[in-house]
Amino acid sequence: MSTQFQLSGRASLRTRITLGMLLALILTLWLATWLVSHGLRQQMEDTISAQQFSTVSLAAREVDRSLKERMQALQSLAQHLQTMPLDKGLQQELERRPVLQLLFNWGIVVLDQHNMAIASTPRDLGRTGSSYSQRDYVQQAWRQGGMLITEPMRGYHTGQPVFSMLYPIRAANGHPIGLLMGVTNLALPNFLDDISSAKYGSTGDFFITAPLSRRYIVSSDKSRLLKEGPPVGINPLYDRYLAGYQGSGIATSSRGVVELSSSVRIQSTGWLMQAVLPAEEAFFPIRHMQRQLFGMALCLTVLAGSFCWWWLRRQLHPLGEATQLLSRMRDGELPKQALPVRQQDEIGLLASSFNGLLQRILHEEEQAAEHSANRLLRKIVSHIPGVVFQYRLFADGHGCFPFASDALRDIYGISPQDVLQSADPVRDRLHPEDAEAFFAALHSSAANLSQWRAEYRICLPDGQIKWLLVEAMPEREGDILTWYGFIADISQAKAMEAELRIAATSFLTQEGIMVTDPDGIILRVNPSFCQITGYTSAEVVGKAPSILSSHRHPPAFYQQLWQSLQQQGSWQGEIWNRRQNGEIFPEWLTITAVHDSDGHTSHYVAIFQDITERKAAADEIQTLAFYDALTHLPNRRLLLDRLQHALSSSRGGQHCGALLFLDLDNFKSLNDTLGHDIGDLLLQQVAERLRHCVRAGDTVARLGGDEFIVMLENLDPQHELALHKAEGVGRKILATLNQPYQLRGHHYRGSSSLGIALFTDEHSSSEDILKQADLAMYQAKSAGRNTLRFFDPQMQAEINIRTQLESELHHALERNEFELHYQPQIQHQHQQSCFGVEALLRWHSPQRGLVLPGDFIPLAEQSNLILPIGHWVLQQACWQLAEWAEHPQLATLSIAVNVSARQFHQADFVHHLQQLLEHSGANPARLKLEITESLLLMKLDDAASKMNQLRQLGISFALDDFGTGYSSLSYLRQLPLDQVKIDRSFVRDVLDNPNDAAICKAVIALGHSLGLSVLAEGVETTQQCGFLRQHGCQQVQGYLYGKAMPAEQLLLWLNQQQPLSRPDDADQPASLASPETG
Repeated sequence: MSTQFQLSGRASLRTRITLGMLLALILTLWLATWLVSHGLRQQMEDTISAQQFSTVSLAAREVDRSLKERMQALQSLAQHLQTMPLDKGLQQELERRPVLQLLFNWGIVVLDQHNMAIASTPRDLGRTGSSYSQRDYVQQAWRQGGMLITEPMRGYHTGQPVFSMLYPIRAANGHPIGLLMGVTNLALPNFLDDISSAKYGSTGDFFITAPLSRRYIVSSDKSRLLKEGPPVGINPLYDRYLAGYQGSGIATSSRGVVELSSSVRIQSTGWLMQAVLPAEEAFFPIRHMQRQLFGMALCLTVLAGSFCWWWLRRQLHPLGEATQLLSRMRDGELPKQALPVRQQDEIGLLASSFNGLLQRILHEEEQAAEHSANRLLRKIVSHIPGVVFQYRLFADGHGCFPFASDALRDIYGISPQDVLQSADPVRDRLHPEDAEAFFAALHSSAANLSQWRAEYRICLPDGQIKWLLVEAMPEREGDILTWYGFIADISQAKAMEAELRIAATSFLTQEGIMVTDPDGIILRVNPSFCQITGYTSAEVVGKAPSILSSHRHPPAFYQQLWQSLQQQGSWQGEIWNRRQNGEIFPEWLTITAVHDSDGHTSHYVAIFQDITERKAAADEIQTLAFYDALTHLPNRRLLLDRLQHALSSSRGGQHCGALLFLDLDNFKSLNDTLGHDIGDLLLQQVAERLRHCVRAGDTVARLGGDEFIVMLENLDPQHELALHKAEGVGRKILATLNQPYQLRGHHYRGSSSLGIALFTDEHSSSEDILKQADLAMYQAKSAGRNTLRFFDPQMQAEINIRTQLESELHHALERNEFELHYQPQIQHQHQQSCFGVEALLRWHSPQRGLVLPGDFIPLAEQSNLILPIGHWVLQQACWQLAEWAEHPQLATLSIAVNVSARQFHQADFVHHLQQLLEHSGANPARLKLEITESLLLMKLDDAASKMNQLRQLGISFALDDFGTGYSSLSYLRQLPLDQVKIDRSFVRDVLDNPNDAAICKAVIALGHSLGLSVLAEGVETTQQCGFLRQHGCQQVQGYLYGKAMPAEQLLLWLNQQQPLSRPDDADQPASLASPETG
């Protein structure tokens, strides 16, 4: 078979290489051609566009020069006419200036103040005496008062395409007294004819466009005159030109022609000078250049392909010769022989490498025959259990396995190839405890040339331990000993031996064991069986297990037990049996069926343990888990379980139930005075009385402390009757608990508060019902105690609102939602001036908008959030003081900050405030703390001590809301106060209420007598301010002077120094006057 025939179905290597190289060359050449062509095209396009834009710019400047020449002529004539009266003499003046007729081909018109044409040239147009009042552009010229160039339009009477230039004629005082108008007729020869008669290229066009009307003013195409250009959106590039873009671009015109266009704005009129040239003509040189480039690329491609074909044919000739020889050797025409090497290049190296490969193949064929024999031997020994091996031991103690069957991998986890040179991998697996006996047996066999037999363990890498048995016979060949034998895995046999030993040992366990035959006859018992049951082995062997029966279980119980044994082979559970002395006891029993090799049951093994003590402990745990240890009433856990059952049974509206939440009034006082043991005795007697107040099926539970729950089930299907019955039980409980108690010699009478919640709604949970009763109980306490209240859904709604508000407050500080506003404080001593501000807190909630302190400070007081909020307020006030100290107009202002009682009584309040002042750099003398009477009444000594420490730092104090609470004059003398504030509630009605007026006078007099300044809050009218100043109060604060405002607005207010307008309804004084904290 010839090489040509083999290659007939596919291209030769020479052809493929030629085509591959040619393809790579063509791709590279044509890609380079395209890149060069594309780059030159872009460069030439930019150059042509720039040239066109330059031409249009030159034409635009020329038109602009002509327009300015006419504007200058018109202005000169207007200035000359200022010295002349506007009468008939103007006509002669116009006719003496023929140059104007050359500049304005449609003549000149002079209009008086009434828009009447009083002179015009040429006369034959008959414009003199005509009124121009209806012309919009005339009215615009009067309004504009300067040069006006109109949009091109059709004449009113002639219908000619014209545009006008208008300039006012002014009197000596500069007042316009007339208009001078020059008119150009675009249909007659004019200064724009150079544009309309010019052609751009062979097919291009020049034209001028008015951007506002989109009309053509001048065009090489006369048919376009005063016609509108393409509508908006038809040609985006044209729209850009009209919008003010100056430059060049390519776009498809409204006639569907791709054009290169340029546009320049004429400065004096805002008109657009434009030129367009079809892209076919504009870019003809580019296409000619591209055809030349691609022609050159085609010629280079043909030349390169021819050269590649000739060169490869010359280089690949030796390879073709070698291919023919190999083909003949493959077909058997020639023996396997080396290829000729005719040259020392890559093809010669390929022939040399083939010759070396041929020699190696011949050598490997010889070895393959030998390996085939070895594989046959391994296949035979692989079917023999265990490892068949040949172990060779040399005189120097080195050993190896010249042969080992594949079972070595299964037993040792070692490949036979790993031990061909050394036996160390096998020796390393040997258990350390068996090494001595193992090598002793080996040395004995070597010394006596006797059988080597040993049992030993090996340790695998995964931690598994195997038992092995080795048996082999030795042969000596000089100093070399060789053993032939096998190794067997005896781990399973060893495990069975261990199981037998364990079985014998486990029979002596502490649990009772009984073995029976398939018919249930006892065969054997262990000592623990005898100890637990009291029977001896002799008394039970040979008898049925029923000897232990307690007769407490029905026959169905034993039927199920035997059914489980037959189907599942085992059973376990709790069973009651009887000891020999007749005592019945519980045991945990496990019975297992033992099967023989055929799968038939051969024995039953029963294992049991006495669980008497365990059950007693479980009963005690049950009692502790579900019952109160003091009163033995159900606890919260058992109550909720019963309540859940009651809710389930009441669903469907069959019967209503009620939950009564009871709390003893003043129980803590009893504990504190008589001791907790007396308190426990009272709780026990209350529990006993409650049991007698309810039905047998009702539940009385203790939640803890002095809280009890009574659950009434199945009261009545009708809600009103159920409500009435629950109220009756509740009043009975209150009356019963009001009876006197005898507590170890102490006569005690107490009361309780009771909350009642009905449960009928199937969507209510047990926890919800409990919360509702709890809320009702607190309502009863708020109502004066010793009474009962029913749950009102409004209570829950208010709690939910407070909970949501508290959750939002937690995030307010993190999200920086708080802001301080500052309300000015005014001094009237000598002149009206702002001497300080009060810091008032505002909350910008994303959900609620602007929230005033009165809506969230009480909740913050209850939830301890007042501490971080108060810290933030003091911190912001200190930083504000430090910032204002740099501003001359603000540096003298003090900031008054409200401090809550809880925050003030913190142990580290003084130290904490001192750190804030140091870190901020604020002047302590500019900080004033406003405290309330409630703060002083809590811990007067502590308050006085802290105030004195802060006074030493320079901080001043004001007593806020004086007179609204419990006012004591004694603490006023003990505390370092600087100021007393009259509450806004007194100021509001000071002019109408004599009591409020008397209080204000008294506070002012008291403050002055103690050397304190007095400031009135909430001053909204000049009458209120006058009253206060009349009686000696010179410091005021309120809407009369300014509302609370951000810091940046305060500076504007200080600059204006005038009262701000009253706020709208969303910012009324009543809201802003709510209690505010710092």
